[in-house]
Amino acid sequence: MLRRWLSPLVAIVVLSRAAQAGPEPTADALAAAQAAFRVGAEAFRANKFAVAARAFEQAYEIDPRPETAFSVAQANRLSYYIDRVGWRVQRAVDLYQTYLARLPSGPRAHDAIDRLQELEPLLRELRQRGEIRPYAPPAVTQIVVGAEAAQARVTVDGKAAQLWDVIDVEPGDHEIVVDAKGFQLERRHVVAAAGRFLALDVELHDKPGWLRMRAEPGARLFVDGRQVADLPSRDLPIAPGPHFISLTTRGRESFDRSIAITRDTPLEIDAKLVPTAQRRAAHWVFASSAVIAGAAGGAALWGYAARRDADRLDAKRRDLSATPADLAAYNARVDDVRVRTDLAVGLAGTSLAAAAVGFGLWWFDRPQPGAVPTLVQPVIGRDRIGLEVSARF
Repeated sequence: MLRRWLSPLVAIVVLSRAAQAGPEPTADALAAAQAAFRVGAEAFRANKFAVAARAFEQAYEIDPRPETAFSVAQANRLSYYIDRVGWRVQRAVDLYQTYLARLPSGPRAHDAIDRLQELEPLLRELRQRGEIRPYAPPAVTQIVVGAEAAQARVTVDGKAAQLWDVIDVEPGDHEIVVDAKGFQLERRHVVAAAGRFLALDVELHDKPGWLRMRAEPGARLFVDGRQVADLPSRDLPIAPGPHFISLTTRGRESFDRSIAITRDTPLEIDAKLVPTAQRRAAHWVFASSAVIAGAAGGAALWGYAARRDADRLDAKRRDLSATPADLAAYNARVDDVRVRTDLAVGLAGTSLAAAAVGFGLWWFDRPQPGAVPTLVQPVIGRDRIGLEVSARF
C-alpha cells in the first residue's frame, strides 16, 4: 500500500521538528504540510518529479525541516534531467547544502554529498552559459490531487483530471471527486487561495470484499473468532486483507481456513464438513442399542413362549390330570419364565442406557471454531509505526 511507505517519511519529518529553532506551526498547518509531503511522495513514486517538487516545496514552506529540504532537492534534481530547467539544479544544490548544514550526520548525509558532487560541476557549467535564474515559486492558483491508488478517476468542479497533474483553477471554492476501483468514492471541498499552490492528499477508504460460503444449512460461520452468520446466508461484507474463518455445526469437524479478501471482490468457498469421530461413535452406539433392543424383544418372546407352556401345564395341574412329568415340566417352565423375563428386562435397560449414551454423544457434539493463528506483522499507518499482534483470547 503506497500510503504505508509514505507514512514513515512523514513520521521521520515530524520527529525531527523538536530539533529545530523557530515557532511551532499550528496543528492545522502541520497537517497541511504532512498532506503536501504525502502528495509529493506519491507523485515522486509516479515519476512526476516536477509535481513532487512543488508539493515538497509547499510542505517546506509551511514547516522547513531538513528532511523535507532533502526531498525538494531530490525532486528538482531528477526533474532537471527531464525538463532541463536550470534553476532546478541551483535549488537542489542549495537544499542539499541546507540538509548537510542542519543534519551533518543525518541518515541521508552521504546521499547529499554524492548528489552535490554530481550537481556542482553541472551548476558551474550552467552559470557559464547564463542558464541560471533565481528560484521563485510561480504566482498562479493551482491544485494537484494525490491519492494512494495507482489509477483513479478525478474530477475538479466536474471536469476530468489526473492524479498528480497540476490543474490551473480560479481562486475560491472547488469540489474534488476521486473514484478509484476498489475504493469508496471520495468527495472533498477545498478553497484555493489566489496565487497559491494547493496539494490535496485524498485518503481512500477500501470497499469491502464479499465472502460467499456454501455448506450444509445450520452451520455457524466465524470470522477471526467472531460468529457472523448462520448458513445459509447472504454474501457477507468483509474488510480487505487476511482473515481466518471457521465453520462449525453439530457432528462435523470444524472447517478452518486462512483467506485473503480483495477489495470489492467476492470470494466463494464450498465447505465440505466431515463427520467427527464423536458423531461416528454415536452412530455405532445407536446401532448397538438397536441390536440390544432386538435381543431384548427376542428374550421377551422367548419368555412369553415359556409362560404359555406353563399356563397349559398349570391347567392340567388344576384339573388333576397332570402326570408327574407334567408337574416337573411345569416347574421348569416357571423357572424359564423368570429367567427369560429378567434377561429381557436387563437387555432392555442396557439398550436404553446405550441409547442415552448415544444421544449424549450426538447432542453434545458441537466442535469449537479453530483458534485464530497469532500473527505478528508490521503496521505503518498515517500516524503510527509499530507491530500488530492479532490473536483470539
